[in-house]
Amino acid sequence: MPNRTVEFYVDGAYSSKSQMGGWACVCIEDEMIIHECSGYEPYSTNNRMEITAFLGALELADTIETGHTKVIIYTDSAYVERTFNEKWYSTWLKNGWKTADRQDVKNQDLWKRVVALYIKLKEKFSLEIVRVKGHADNKWNNYADLLAVRERVKLEM
Repeated sequence: MPNRTVEFYVDGAYSSKSQMGGWACVCIEDEMIIHECSGYEPYSTNNRMEITAFLGALELADTIETGHTKVIIYTDSAYVERTFNEKWYSTWLKNGWKTADRQDVKNQDLWKRVVALYIKLKEKFSLEIVRVKGHADNKWNNYADLLAVRERVKLEM
């Protein structure tokens, strides 16, 4: 049974007007920030930023010492959450990175890294992906959003 819980809040920010994107990941333990990371990407998409933020959480989780740890990653992206909780990634792997309707999976460069790390970490921890409502009353999701928007704005100056 896990005796330690580490939570990650991830978010992407994208402006269709400027096509600039930002992402952020906030790592929380015992209601305190223990780490955060963020970045930006010009000429991006909303989904790329959400996936990149999720990748940031997985990369940070990979640095946690193994043990009785539960890792929860909170995202406001239905796309990211459903990829794992509805096991879309399993279909992609079986179909040679094609969707159920035989289309190429978009953003494969990111998804291949994310899926490989996710599979690795599922062996190491109790790993849970939870969707939260974006731009609502969740202080940590709002903080991740603030960091992601700050990163995006750096490119728009």
